[in-house]
Amino acid sequence: MEVKRAKNAGFCFGVRRALEITLKAREEKEGPLYTLGPLIHNPQVVEFLAAKGIKLAESLEEIPEGTVIIRSHGVDPAVIQEAEARGLEVIDATCPYVRRAQELACELAKQGYQVVVVGDRDHPEVKGILGWAGPQATVVGSAEEVAGLPEASAYGVVAQTTQPVNRLQEVVQALLPRTKEVRVYNTICSAVASRIESALELAREVEVMVVVGGRSSANTRHLVERLKLSGVPTYHVETAAELRPEWFMGVSRAGLTAGASTPDWIIEEVEKRMREIGEMSAAEQMEAVGVKTFRGGEIVRGTVVEINQGEVLVDIGAKTEGVIPLRELCCCEVSSPHEVVKVGDEIDVFVVKAEDAEGRIILSKARADAIAAWKKLAEAFANGTPVEGIVREVVKGGLIVDVGVRAFLPASLVDISYVENLSTYLGQKVRAKVIELDRSRKKVVLSRKAVLEEEAERRRRETWEKLQEGAVVKGVVRRIVPFGAFIDLGGVDGLLHVSEIAWHRVNSPDEVLKEGQEIEVKVIKVDRENEKVSLSRKALLPDPWEKVPEKYPVGSLVEVKVVRLAPFGAFVELEPGVEGLIHISHFADWHVEKPEDVLKEGDVVTVRVISFDPQEKRLRLSLREAVRTEEPQPKEKKEDTVTLGDVFGDLLKS
Repeated sequence: MEVKRAKNAGFCFGVRRALEITLKAREEKEGPLYTLGPLIHNPQVVEFLAAKGIKLAESLEEIPEGTVIIRSHGVDPAVIQEAEARGLEVIDATCPYVRRAQELACELAKQGYQVVVVGDRDHPEVKGILGWAGPQATVVGSAEEVAGLPEASAYGVVAQTTQPVNRLQEVVQALLPRTKEVRVYNTICSAVASRIESALELAREVEVMVVVGGRSSANTRHLVERLKLSGVPTYHVETAAELRPEWFMGVSRAGLTAGASTPDWIIEEVEKRMREIGEMSAAEQMEAVGVKTFRGGEIVRGTVVEINQGEVLVDIGAKTEGVIPLRELCCCEVSSPHEVVKVGDEIDVFVVKAEDAEGRIILSKARADAIAAWKKLAEAFANGTPVEGIVREVVKGGLIVDVGVRAFLPASLVDISYVENLSTYLGQKVRAKVIELDRSRKKVVLSRKAVLEEEAERRRRETWEKLQEGAVVKGVVRRIVPFGAFIDLGGVDGLLHVSEIAWHRVNSPDEVLKEGQEIEVKVIKVDRENEKVSLSRKALLPDPWEKVPEKYPVGSLVEVKVVRLAPFGAFVELEPGVEGLIHISHFADWHVEKPEDVLKEGDVVTVRVISFDPQEKRLRLSLREAVRTEEPQPKEKKEDTVTLGDVFGDLLKS
């Protein structure tokens, strides 16, 4: 068999540069050396670097000291700032093409454009670009996602460097009708396009293509996708050990290419192994393949190798892959096989037909799962242990959960409290107890509520064990009542009395608190026998009475607000949390029959501080003394004078 390698394969400029920077740093730096995330998306390269003492850290918290290398994908600028603040030396190995995309995104954001990044939102390169573009930037993976973008007068578009050019073009076309201006920068690396072009050119000359590269590498996955669309059989491997002789049976010419994160030495190993396989005789290939025969009814283990819209191909060690039709993939109805399996999954399958009319092996994952599930469900039902499943459908009265067989979860048993919208559970994994099981009727009934109640009781017991008087804890306001609020401390409700909410008078708890609010409180009493907990928020707030002698010394004049009247006087507020009393005898110089004859609630008056009892926190005030001070002094009487007008006025007029 002839093996031909594509003209453009393996490391791109940015990846090679990042590796060279890292190896040079290892030679020059004596202390600890880390890469923040995998330097490139290739596990073999990561292992190679680890052998040289270059450690992998997923976050800055994992790096106590030394030097950190920013990988070729780049990062949010805040990450570099944090690293420097931690005292780490930073070496930036960001690919120059990625750097250009970051800078353009930043500039577009400064100019007021709604920044749109075309790419995979979970890819580290895209996350880094978003960090440069600011919080208003958004990501779209396809033209279909444009409909969900916020309206804007002008869009600025950049792309993940490994994206296909046609995807960028499609997104831009979808944006044009939505706005007055679309400013586009093609930040896609030219090496990506040339690699795909040379691979497609080679695919036209060969019978099978092999792509080498890490499965987490975006550019490698795009390369595989484009080759598969060309119609040539295409296989994706990370190392030579993954090559299978059956791929090359009857093949006279095979093609080889590699993603941008694949080092030359791995490509050479794969090429060498392909040539060795090509030199095998047909008998040797069959022996190496270990072709098996199967019979209907068997359950065998296989690996998912390809997922199409209507079927899944599984390698079970036969001459050809087995086929799972969509209807045999799951016990419940699904719209796409991707909801159930992914390439590389190892699964058990039931052999429905060893060979159909077209010579295919027909398999069923649903039947294999059902056989295993009934056994597991019987054990769980007997032992009272929970099972896990995926919510597939919303039906009348509850949910259908895939636990290997169809199971019914009644609406009343979905949660501890009533659930208004059951559709929020679609696609979610849930844990529930089996409360009814009848295999003959294929009936399984679950209760998620039972699991949640057990977990709540466990949390409640743990909380009671930890609660101690004087402890400061966090809780959530669950219910507000006229006399206070009940705070959930983790399965245990504590009472925060209205008098303990604040230092100032609180007429109604909802003036300060709202349900669902998380607050910090102090435990002031624990009654384990009656299961009651008393809490205080006030105890954690500054006591305004501590500064009263300094702010309101005896003899000083203070402006106060009347907050309530009593038969013996008026209570006034000096500030929130500090109140004083004006006794009725200190209202005026005359006898006051009733306080309301002089004051009313809400009045703002000036009073004199006449005494303060710090132990009892009592302020005695006087309105009378303040009024005396403020009374105007009588003006000096002018001396009597007599003018000629006064004496002869009438005579002068005549």
